[in-house]
Parts: sequence; structure tokens; C-alpha cells
Amino acid sequence: MVITNLYDPITYQLDERIEVRHLVPTNNNKLKKWFGSIGYVRKHLKEFHPNVVIGVLPTCSFVGRIASVGLHIPVIATEHDSFERPESASFSFMDIVLKFWVNRIYRYVTVLTSADKKVIGNRLSHIHVMPNPLALQPILSVPFKKQVILAAGRLDAWHYKGFDVLIRAWGKIVDSLKLRVESEEWKLQIAGTGSEESLNYLKQICKENGVEDSVEFLGFRKDVEKLYQDASIFVLSSRYEGFGLVLIEAMSQGCACVACDYKGRQREIMSPGGQSSNNKVEVCENGILCEPDNVEALAEAMQKMIMDDDYRESVRRNEIDRSKFYSIENTIHRWEKYLKQIV
Repeated sequence: MVITNLYDPITYQLDERIEVRHLVPTNNNKLKKWFGSIGYVRKHLKEFHPNVVIGVLPTCSFVGRIASVGLHIPVIATEHDSFERPESASFSFMDIVLKFWVNRIYRYVTVLTSADKKVIGNRLSHIHVMPNPLALQPILSVPFKKQVILAAGRLDAWHYKGFDVLIRAWGKIVDSLKLRVESEEWKLQIAGTGSEESLNYLKQICKENGVEDSVEFLGFRKDVEKLYQDASIFVLSSRYEGFGLVLIEAMSQGCACVACDYKGRQREIMSPGGQSSNNKVEVCENGILCEPDNVEALAEAMQKMIMDDDYRESVRRNEIDRSKFYSIENTIHRWEKYLKQIV
């Protein structure tokens, strides 16, 4: 059973065998909406008495925990953000309370990476690493690729996504490889919607770095899978990232990936088992890792991926295979194994 807000449109198609129930009694008054959700969920739990409740994100996890008081039903809270951030984007007091204090009311909590489990240490109990699943089907062979470097994310989150760093790095590449870029018509594309203010700010950075003609802002796109398949290179330029979902999506569609790695989280995806390095740019068999919030390092990594054709082709093949680790089938297996330990 899935309990969700049926007042909002359902984005993902569910199997017809899955019963869907209302989470909230109203979608207008926030107070009635979330207080009422506790009664709604408790009613459903009493009726079906499930073996376990999985709360998706903090609000639903909290509602599930309060609604299940006295019913002896284990609740799993799922965290989908990292448990540490750089100083430029530090946690608010409320973030700290939610992550390190409210999470204590749950017996079980899942996190996305081993790096986060290490950060938590003994401050929370029963922490289990459960990475996000890959919704796309990995391609069987690498399709024809255009001379495109792709990035994706909300423009209003440009600081978090590091789009300013990306554009400045691209400016350095265009300047140093001017003839090659012009002759082969390389371009940078950024997919994602945002406010006019954010768009204009990023366009101003493009102008300041002389790349306004080679950067395209694609806006909201429903054909992201096709964008991945067309792009030669994908760049995750985030200053920090809990888990690079767009990264595994791009890998599955044959993009050669460059990822800014905040304290090992993207390393777990691209170079599992690999040893951390003090190098600002690290070339791996599944792509290139580089220091976040570092224009020079990102430019060096992107330039390596553009210039080295043989390496780029090798990375594409390796990444497709690596992305299968995050497939729906493998994710189901991981969840089933975990649930057997709880129930």
C-alpha cells in the first residue's frame, strides 16, 4: 500500500496491484493537512496492520512514527540528503535538530552513503546504507554522441549545484582550446528550470567568461533520457551532494562523467572501493573525480575528458556496467534483505 497526497498529481505510474490511500484530509490548510494526516495514517495502519512502515523524507517519516505509537509497527525513516555540508552552505539549526535529534525517535534510519553513516557515528542507532535506485534502463551499447557537455538541476539551486563554477570552468576550456571547441562545435547545456533572476545571473556569468554563445539553458525538459543519450560528457558540478542520482542516470545512458566529489559520496558511485586521494583531479576507470568548488580542477577534469577520445570511450562502457548496481531489481533485492532483518 502507498499512502500519499492524492490532491497532487501522481507523477509515477504505479502497478495496478498497489492500493493507494489518502495521506491528508485537505490540501489547503497546512495545519489541518498535516495534523489530519496523523489520524488518516493511523486509521490505515489499524485497518491493515502492516509489517513495516517506510517513511519517505522527514515529514512522512515523522507522521508515520507518531501515527504508529502503541501499534508495535516498526517505522523506517529514510534520509535523502547528506549529513554534512561545506561552510558555504552550512546546516541551519533546524536542519541539525531534524537530522541528529528528531531521527532518534526512529529505531531504523536509512542513509544514502557509507560516508554519511561514518559522519553519524554513534549519534544514531540502527543506521543502514540504502542508495537511491536507477529509474532508467541502462543502454546496451553507446549510441552516437554529440559534442555536448550536459549538466542538470534546478537553476535556483545554482550555488548548491555549482553551476557558477561549471560556467567559469567552461570559460577556461573555451579560452585554452578555442580552435578545437569552435571547429568541433562543442557546447555546454544546462537542463533545469528556475526563476528569471537565477537564469539572468547565470547568463551574466556566461557573458563575463566569454561563453554566452556556447552555453545553452534548456529549461524544464521531459526528455532528459534523450539528453543523456545525446550528450558526450555529463558534469556533476555540485559543491555538495547527498547522492548523485543524475550521475547514475547519465552513466546508464553512456555519458562520460566528471563529478565533483564532496568527501567521498560520488566516489562510492564512480570508484567503489577506491582509496581517497589528495589530488584535486583523479582519473578513474568510471570517470573523473575532482575537488568541489574549484574552477581550475573542474576545468582540468573536463578538458581531459574532451581531449582523450580513447579514455572517454572506455569510461562510457565501464559506466554503463557500473550503473546496473543501482538498478530497480538490485534495489529491490537490497530492500528485501534489509526488511527481513527487521520483520
